[in-house]
Amino acid sequence: MNRNRQGHRQVCVVLPAIIAAAAVIRIAFLVQLSGSDLGEILPLDMRFYHDLGSSMASGGGLPQGGLTFNPLYPLFLAFVFKVFGSGLLMPRIIQCMAGLLTIWLIFHSARLLAGGSNGTGNTGKSRGKISGNIAGITAASLALLYPQFLLYEGSVLATSLVTLIMAASFYTALRLSNVLRGGGDIRIIGRTVPPAAAAVFLGILTGAGIMGRPNIFLFLAPLLTGWLFIITKAENRRWRLPLLYAAGVIVMLAPASIYNASRTGTPAPVTSHGGINLYIGNMRGARGLYNPPEGMRRDMRGLIEDSRLAAEGIAGRRMTDAEVSAFWSSRARERIVTDPGGWLLLLGRKFLLFWNGGEFGDIVDIEFMRQECPVFRLLLVRFALISTLAFAGAFLIIRYSSGRWPFLIFLASSMAAIVLFYFNTRYRLPSVPVLAASAGYFIAWTAGKIPARRWKEVAAALIAAGLFFAAVSGREMFGVNRSATYTFLGNHYMSKRDEDRALEAFAEALKLDPDSVENRINYARVLSRTGDKERAREYYGLAWESDPDFPRLALEYGYLLDELGMRAEAGILYNHTWNSGRRNEMITACKLLSRMAYAEGNGDAAIVWVRRALEIAPGDEELLKLLQRLESP
Repeated sequence: MNRNRQGHRQVCVVLPAIIAAAAVIRIAFLVQLSGSDLGEILPLDMRFYHDLGSSMASGGGLPQGGLTFNPLYPLFLAFVFKVFGSGLLMPRIIQCMAGLLTIWLIFHSARLLAGGSNGTGNTGKSRGKISGNIAGITAASLALLYPQFLLYEGSVLATSLVTLIMAASFYTALRLSNVLRGGGDIRIIGRTVPPAAAAVFLGILTGAGIMGRPNIFLFLAPLLTGWLFIITKAENRRWRLPLLYAAGVIVMLAPASIYNASRTGTPAPVTSHGGINLYIGNMRGARGLYNPPEGMRRDMRGLIEDSRLAAEGIAGRRMTDAEVSAFWSSRARERIVTDPGGWLLLLGRKFLLFWNGGEFGDIVDIEFMRQECPVFRLLLVRFALISTLAFAGAFLIIRYSSGRWPFLIFLASSMAAIVLFYFNTRYRLPSVPVLAASAGYFIAWTAGKIPARRWKEVAAALIAAGLFFAAVSGREMFGVNRSATYTFLGNHYMSKRDEDRALEAFAEALKLDPDSVENRINYARVLSRTGDKERAREYYGLAWESDPDFPRLALEYGYLLDELGMRAEAGILYNHTWNSGRRNEMITACKLLSRMAYAEGNGDAAIVWVRRALEIAPGDEELLKLLQRLESP
């Protein structure tokens, strides 16, 4: 009893202190971010989600066709913008609150893994006590000091919400496992919750996770269904919990499936662009990182458009979203079948990348964030430490913890999301609540051996962890391209019409990655806007030599040559765009070719080009007005 009271007092004091410290850090972060240029930057997918959420909040509908994006986050933004306005502060406040709840769930999940909710559990096989409080405090402290949590809470992305859903799902599964083994009740706000309700809630969480990050939760759903069937002891009721769990999943996915079926004829549960992501992760030459095929853009919308054009170009016909996804999935399977040995080596590399301490992100670089938001300098925990402790803890959990099966299911699903696709910090971050709980278990197990003077076991565990750090987690497996942050800054300054600062940012991006086609184009674009047309022509030319099919490059380069009086060369570039197959670019090329023909006194050719544009976009008011002016006497 005294031991239980002592454990209860520790929870009442230490956990609130951790949460309070996390809250103070987040308040400081929001203040510093609001006063920085980084606070307004919305690179890549962030801009798409923000604009879509704003449009939906203002009464606009979803884009035409089926869902080609994960719908959870736009719905969240639409709700927040509808209630609080379109500013970025409120979504970030809510995401920081989600971060605080995630830390709370990590604490309690680690306690459950270590033997129960009273903080002084006994694993039975380990011949000694493992303090749940030590496990929880360690896990929560690691989460508190891990900077990537804070970084993504300040980003306009679903990552922090998905991480919370993962933490809540893991905690619910551990509680449900404990109850089904006869280990007490599930209590919420002082009331007992039956296992059936917990199963439905777990299904709802999984469905929400699929809506936000399907590459993790789609693996989780069948594994949890099978586990619930196996763990249920009453033979005549074995299907009850799995069916209730599945019902919760279906309830969450039904609206998106019905929407996709009505728009495309295919009842896909969520987004329909998984095929290209599968191909990127498994194509020949892949190294386990996000690196789209040559000629395809890196942002989500650009990748979807470019992958469609490539697929339709190879197939020689128009394709639906589902057909495009199936096309790239089949290409991935073809690569696997024709080179199984190379593919297995690639899987092994991605397994190591999952556990490696490197951070490969696609948003503002965290080192740059440390300069702009000093609070990040307090967050000293690196993933290499978490992964080292978690990997060692995983073996101990499998051997000793009664929560081993939920742990293995969530860990396997997290790794599958990386191993079968590709590594990215955004994809790995939702697994950190599970890994932090495992790390806490390792520290608690080790601490429990010291009073008993079981030095050999302690030494063996520490040596194993040290070897894993040296061989895997602490090893440098890739370099980080820090030019992306300056590209984000440059685009931000361009949108604010601050060309001088944009020029500095793009120049730095080009210096860090001089072979990047995008960096050359950005630098040429800002040079053109500042009046340095000749240098802009030089960098557009370099970009054209590297990748003439890069989106909009031919249009921009051609327009600049047209301004410089080089109409023949500009015409070649416009005609190249006309043959590109990109609908919007083809229309723009027609307009420019029409303008060029009219300037040269060839009105008939100008009319022909406008008519060609109308074949692509019949009924376009701007084109119809232009045609009317050209045909007027």
